[in-house]
Amino acid sequence: MADVLLIAALICALAVAIWFAVRYLLLKRSLRQVERDLRAIAGQLEENRILRLPRPDRDMEALLGTVNEALDGIRRQGVEYARREAELKAQVESISHDLRTPLTSIQGYLALVDEDALDAETRASLETVARKADVLQRLVAQFYELLRLQGEDSPLELGRVDAGRLLRESVAGQYRLLAERGLDVRLSAPEHAVWARANADALERVFSNLLHNAGKYATSALEVSVLQTAEEDGRRVLVTFANDADALDGDQVERLFEPFYTADGSRTRESSGLGLAIARRLLERMGGTIEARLENRDGTSWLRFEIALGADASLPSD
Repeated sequence: MADVLLIAALICALAVAIWFAVRYLLLKRSLRQVERDLRAIAGQLEENRILRLPRPDRDMEALLGTVNEALDGIRRQGVEYARREAELKAQVESISHDLRTPLTSIQGYLALVDEDALDAETRASLETVARKADVLQRLVAQFYELLRLQGEDSPLELGRVDAGRLLRESVAGQYRLLAERGLDVRLSAPEHAVWARANADALERVFSNLLHNAGKYATSALEVSVLQTAEEDGRRVLVTFANDADALDGDQVERLFEPFYTADGSRTRESSGLGLAIARRLLERMGGTIEARLENRDGTSWLRFEIALGADASLPSD
């Protein structure tokens, strides 16, 4: 009798062990499925999907219910953020228009003033007013452009762009600014075309912003170059801007692409701090990058910007 009871106890114990083992394996499988579903939902939060447990379990269902509530809250916050962003953009557009209209009128009236009839002091004051009005108009335009770019995630329409020719034209277009600063400009661009995969208008704006930045803050020299390189992951078009700079350190360089950030030495030079932020955003939308770093050349600090763009894959290497 004792043997029978022992055998029965062992059978019961084995059955319970098997039941727990099967339940454990099914629970692990369910968790793996939930993890895959959660990863997919996290990648597409805009879709109104929820987590479901493949097999019933009261405790796990309670946990997933809490996770689904959190996902729903995140979606609601995303919708609210998008609504507020759209409202802010509309408000900025309205403010931009409200500022541009009187600024244009001010500049128009300033242009009508007969400067020859003014004494030297009044003429100097008028020139200051005109310059400040131009600065304010440029600031309003840059602020609106940056806000518009930050609200657009779609890539720009790309095509085949001769980066070398565009760079030469951009330097020529900024000649007056660079000459007024007395800069020694050294341009290195091959005679043959350097084809990049980019948007011509956006790339021209990037070059213009970087040249304008150098024209304001370079001490005595500016070096600009463009070349095509072959790397493991494909060909690249590299464009560099380098100028000597005073009183810059590594922490300041890391912040140069932040909107409205200006280094201490540039606060009196009527800078908005938006040009470099706009340049980075435009390059990101073209699939490119821009980085800044400091170099030491014989005891002199040089600020170097490096732009990397994809080369046009439809053309052979030079």
